[in-house]
Amino acid sequence: MSRKGWSQFSTGLLLIGIGALFLLNQLGVIDISIGYIFSTFWPVILIYFGLQSLIYARGGALWGSIVPIVIGSYFLANNLGVVHFSFGDLIKYAIPIILIGFGLQVILRPKDHTPPPSPPSPDDFGPQRREEMKFPEPPEARPLDSSFDEEFERRFGKADKTPIDSEPTSEHDTAGRSRGYRWQEQGTERHRQEGRDRSRFRVEIDLDDDHHNNGHKHNHEEYHEHDNYSWHGHDTVNKSSFIGDVHMGKDYFQLKPTNISQFIGDTVLDLTKAQIPYGETKINISAFIGDVKVFVPNDTDVGIQVNTNSFIGDMKVLEESRSGFMSNAGLESPYYREAGKKIRITVSVFIGDVKVNKVG
Repeated sequence: MSRKGWSQFSTGLLLIGIGALFLLNQLGVIDISIGYIFSTFWPVILIYFGLQSLIYARGGALWGSIVPIVIGSYFLANNLGVVHFSFGDLIKYAIPIILIGFGLQVILRPKDHTPPPSPPSPDDFGPQRREEMKFPEPPEARPLDSSFDEEFERRFGKADKTPIDSEPTSEHDTAGRSRGYRWQEQGTERHRQEGRDRSRFRVEIDLDDDHHNNGHKHNHEEYHEHDNYSWHGHDTVNKSSFIGDVHMGKDYFQLKPTNISQFIGDTVLDLTKAQIPYGETKINISAFIGDVKVFVPNDTDVGIQVNTNSFIGDMKVLEESRSGFMSNAGLESPYYREAGKKIRITVSVFIGDVKVNKVG
């Protein structure tokens, strides 16, 4: 959720709470005074600003957001009679707690899952590729000792001057030509039949990747029928973060099925630099508090299907926009079913904005 949206939500929630207290006081359910409220619950202001800063904290600013929350919580609990130790005791307890917090931050710090660059294509024979593989330069062509016509006459004799379009002079030539025509027609029909047979085929590939390591053999099966593909992938990218941002797609990478889980923080997924495989690739994104932004390529060969759910926050998915409580949207690009490359994106957010835009 944007800073403005979170500010509106938290301010409205605070006003609702104050109004509910005054309403219960007027109805006689509770008996409190305004002076008691301010003298007891003034630390809530520190907690409020600390939470606002915590949601949008970056790097070292995280601890600067936790300090007012801890101090406000202590004074609030002290005013309510929950704790019975002094502020000096809190400082003594704070030192080991800070050490524990630093340790948890080191353990829970998200790892960089940037995949290695894809190997060059075997069909690439550019200058850089030739330098890497040390391909020898092709030799220069030798000049011909004689012209093409002289070489042809030397090997095959002089060309016959008989016109090609002349009529056959004998029945033997006529029969030979008719037989040649029938043979050519049969050959053409055979090529057509082979083309129809190739339109539906099945390929089984047996890859022995770990034969020298553990003896296991992976069987991969690929099925084609009129440009419809089904791939059985083994790798899934899992990313999770407790507090912080997740950004994927800064560099070129190979797209794989991906699961992203976020508690507090923004999520940015850029698919414009992704190498998208054939078949359907599923991407699941879930966040408790934070914005989710997904950038997809504007390519007619890539089908996009998006399903989003948000409890509180704005939503802009492709050409559709929604806002309010409990919003959901489901859209797919034209000809999604017929596309060879498909991406299915599912986004679930409790509090935050969702944006899925086409780029390109």
